[in-house]
Amino acid sequence: MRIGIVTYIKDDNYGEELQAFALQYFLNKNGYDAEVIDLEKRLKDLSKSKETILPAIINRFKVYGVQAPIYIVKKVIDVYRKRRFDRNNQEYKEIYHKQFVDFFNAYTKHSESFYTLERIRSTMDLSYDTFIAGSDQIWNFMHTDFLDVFFLEFAKKFKAKRISYAASISVSKIPDSMKKKYQDLIKNIDYLSVREIQGAELLKGICGRDAEVVLDPTLLLNKQDWIDTCVYKLPLFDNYVLVYTLSGSRQIKKLAYSISNSYKCSTIIFIIGDRSILSKEGTETPIIVGPSEWLGLFLKARYVVTDSFHGTAFSINFNIPFTTLVNPVSNMNSRVLSILTITKLMGRIVYDGKKIKIPEVLNIDFSEVNEIIDSWRKKSFNFLYLSLKNESIN
Repeated sequence: MRIGIVTYIKDDNYGEELQAFALQYFLNKNGYDAEVIDLEKRLKDLSKSKETILPAIINRFKVYGVQAPIYIVKKVIDVYRKRRFDRNNQEYKEIYHKQFVDFFNAYTKHSESFYTLERIRSTMDLSYDTFIAGSDQIWNFMHTDFLDVFFLEFAKKFKAKRISYAASISVSKIPDSMKKKYQDLIKNIDYLSVREIQGAELLKGICGRDAEVVLDPTLLLNKQDWIDTCVYKLPLFDNYVLVYTLSGSRQIKKLAYSISNSYKCSTIIFIIGDRSILSKEGTETPIIVGPSEWLGLFLKARYVVTDSFHGTAFSINFNIPFTTLVNPVSNMNSRVLSILTITKLMGRIVYDGKKIKIPEVLNIDFSEVNEIIDSWRKKSFNFLYLSLKNESIN
């Protein structure tokens, strides 16, 4: 059996790159012949999307009331600064992007051919018996105009088995204008699983189908599995707090400094989207962090502060104490809320806002958490095993 995996890759996102690696690695380790299809990723510009902008404005007024305009202006400024940085640092961006391409080519088993999103719709040269869609936010309508590709519609012409593994919708609501599309596309999937509890509920309500909730591929591998892969690079320093933020929240930096004081850590590593800074005793030095370095930083961190799903997932997996900052105005919180609900770690949440207090308890007893994750690993592997054998999941 040859398995082709359709997911997001090479788009300068750590969790995205590592989940693609993890799924093919896990399948091949368990005796299957699996590879990631080298597929183009073409995202919508969310900063110009009314599906993104209007809910963001409405949510800010709901949460912040008359002060909402202040937070809206701050967000606009942040977007402007990010674009200015990108324009003025093209050489850095190219070096940074190369880290992800090199990681993919070196470690992730993948197809020899590269496919654009248009080409994969029509190509006849894919020699797979089975296609797996997932994971990451491949079913998020706000990300792509090619939902049909990530729902494996193109694979029907091969009469191949079509499975979704831990596919993520991410958003909390599907607009009425998109519901018919999801109803039609879900018919392409023979064996259906998603990454979030809320995603399963959405699909049940819209499409009438039950979806198995399974672990993100990065959690199929335990800490020792990740160490055994040798895809990581350990940092040359220790005793540091690691900050991984996609939002660049102004509050997360304050929180990190407070926690570093509690741990008596003189070093903080800030990974803010695609920029990384080593802060040691008040001196800040820019550094480049690729997927291997990112993984190594999580393996050795004393504490993690993050607002990312994968930042949370790797902290849990590696048993690193952490705090997850949640944006109360975001409509894409279901990813992190789901994994924290499953692991009974909702107490690790701090909500972003005007004032953020350091968590009362920093350390975590991971004994029960590890038992829960082990149980979910078995459940997740069972879904894959039975799906690949054409057997009923229930």
